[in-house]
Amino acid sequence: MTTASPVRPNNTPPPPQKTDDSLPAPLNFAFPFKKSDGKDFIDEHQFNALLARESGGFFPVSDSGMWHGGMHITAGGAGASLDLKSGVRCLADGEVVAYRVDRAYPVSELPALVGKSAVKAKYSTGFVLVRHTTEFPRGTKLTFFSLYMHLKSFEEYQIDASLKMPSYWTKVWKVTPFAKDIPKPDVHRGKAAARQIGLNIRSAPSGKSVIGILRQGAQVQIGAQKGSWGQIASIESGGPVIAANVGSFADPEANTGWIFLGKSHGHQLLEAVLSEAHFDRVVVLPKPVKINAGDLIGHLGHYDHLSEPSAGNRMVHIEVFCDEKVKPYIEHGRAWVKKNVWKIEPTILRIDRKVKLYAAMGREVADAPQTGVIQIYPLSALAQGPKEDQFEETTAGTDGSKFHWWKVDSADVRRAPISGWVREQNHAGGRVTREAACTWVDFEIHEEAHDPMHTMFATPKAYLDYWLDADEPDVPALAKLSPLAGKVYRSVFTTGSGSHAADELRKVSRDPWLQLRLSRLIVKHESEWANPGKWKRLYEWIEQRTGHDPAHEEEQKRIAKLVWWDAVKGKIEGFPESADVFHIYPVGLVGNFRKFGGKITLAMLSAIFTEASLEQLQAVVDELNPRLKDFNLGSRLRLSHFFAQIRQEAGVGLNTTENLNYRADVLTQKFGYFNSHRADAEVYGRTTEHLADPESIANRAYAHRIGNGSVESGDGWKYRGRGLKQLTGKANYQGFQNFTRLCGPTILRTLCLILILLLK
Repeated sequence: MTTASPVRPNNTPPPPQKTDDSLPAPLNFAFPFKKSDGKDFIDEHQFNALLARESGGFFPVSDSGMWHGGMHITAGGAGASLDLKSGVRCLADGEVVAYRVDRAYPVSELPALVGKSAVKAKYSTGFVLVRHTTEFPRGTKLTFFSLYMHLKSFEEYQIDASLKMPSYWTKVWKVTPFAKDIPKPDVHRGKAAARQIGLNIRSAPSGKSVIGILRQGAQVQIGAQKGSWGQIASIESGGPVIAANVGSFADPEANTGWIFLGKSHGHQLLEAVLSEAHFDRVVVLPKPVKINAGDLIGHLGHYDHLSEPSAGNRMVHIEVFCDEKVKPYIEHGRAWVKKNVWKIEPTILRIDRKVKLYAAMGREVADAPQTGVIQIYPLSALAQGPKEDQFEETTAGTDGSKFHWWKVDSADVRRAPISGWVREQNHAGGRVTREAACTWVDFEIHEEAHDPMHTMFATPKAYLDYWLDADEPDVPALAKLSPLAGKVYRSVFTTGSGSHAADELRKVSRDPWLQLRLSRLIVKHESEWANPGKWKRLYEWIEQRTGHDPAHEEEQKRIAKLVWWDAVKGKIEGFPESADVFHIYPVGLVGNFRKFGGKITLAMLSAIFTEASLEQLQAVVDELNPRLKDFNLGSRLRLSHFFAQIRQEAGVGLNTTENLNYRADVLTQKFGYFNSHRADAEVYGRTTEHLADPESIANRAYAHRIGNGSVESGDGWKYRGRGLKQLTGKANYQGFQNFTRLCGPTILRTLCLILILLLK
């Protein structure tokens, strides 16, 4: 049956459609390492400065002249100034979708040749693949992947127990020696054999019916769980199941029966261990494991090179890639911001070329240095810098607005260092703008044609001419590069003949200003973890010119073990259909999108807590600003909610100890006790005849509540509200005390400020 649509009167407009104009929550980002002192990097410039120490593995062209989708970090290079003990960190919130763990490192071997010693070189095939989804504006999403290659082997984690293992590794349950169930004896066949011992398998949770016994040492996957019971999903090792009775056969249903996961007589019957079945193979997780920005991915693994053996070399390769949807995603976001610019909070300061850097705020000098490069800073990173390098206008400028002035570093046209002051908007000395990260500031996409053998040259011959220093004209010239490499080159070197383009492109990552430009290029080429045939063809070309080299054979064996693309293709939602993917520089991505948190200012708090002293407000500013990230106070919205709650609790005077100076009539409205005992309200509350008695009020108002004892116990006064959030009651004080045992001293101090502050 159909029903007719209601008819609107002529000329009546249709009802308005509901739309969601809210902005989606931004993805959290983190740099892949912390500094060696355990602190976070403030911006990408600090991180890129360390990468200049690396000898190869740069983005987007490696020192070998090959396309390179990521970056290498080695223990002897950038790693010397990084916290390698804490490991590689996840770049952004996401899900672990696949990984591979080497039980022990594979080894490449080369025989001793004339003038050369035999080579045994370890290398890691371990990797983690993380899927991320970002959204902007509402309804427009992009899926991208971060990859972490050459991670530590399981064997090394066993040797060094101080290292934390990654939490996403698949765990199984192993029957411990404390499980001592045995088959029931038979009147004819006697008792069970000595080796028939383990853990009872039952037909149902808590059921009495034993249908089999899982042997000691057996490892199983658990599916459904009910309380302390788990259902066997699969038996990975230690089968077959032992029969429940001597001389009988195990019930087939025992393979999916229920086992007890708890303790017996104080001992654990099962322990979680790594799955034996998941070593040395690509594991695609049927259920992805959630991971947050900054969470542990793994640690640097061995990677000893064959051409230049370096025993003990440790490294990690990190890259980010996505499919062609990145193009409309960026375009759509930029178009939305152009129409709704007032809805977006700028997070980036961009200083264009030809900008004069002033000697002081608002004061230009005759010989003011002029920028020859584009400089980018996160505004929040500038705010965390030295106070003498920042200034907030107290009176409006000629544009009628008050803005910050920042002292910044840059470079002139010769890339010599310069520094000076700029106004963050409407700077009279040149184009200085505040930008929104979601516009992908200065990012360019390049997908021109390139050599299918993965070199930056147009042909394999041109590549070999370059590396073998052939007697050919213009070997390193721009004309010999592929269209893709040529475009990348001109994005960085906008002028010049390009006569030595190949040399310049290979070395460009050593220059911090050129590296910043490279970091905003999104480059499309085939993944190096797919199609190992391209490397085979390249080696064939090389050996036509140089003759056979056993190292090439061994290198191809390595490549066959390293590639993983085909093992995950078609098994992971959102994974690119083609191996020709768009590569994004990891540090540039994090630098553009990472939010370093807002900054609390004295002016901000003075406007909220109008009756508080400046000394008290400054104490809050100094304590909270360095730790905003620890307490997830990294946005203006969160700070607004946070201080709105504090104002409600602590009042405009920011009272850190509860003020119980109530009038008698207010007591009867505010507290149940005084509503029921109105005479006491007159006795202890403030009246025209006498002052309030705060201690007596607290002891009665909070008696027998929130863990407090009776009026006589004095708990109401002892555990009255304190701190910015006015923590109240004995139970809450004890709960807070228990929680703080899990916190480090720095976090504990700040928590005390927020919740307790002064125990009076």
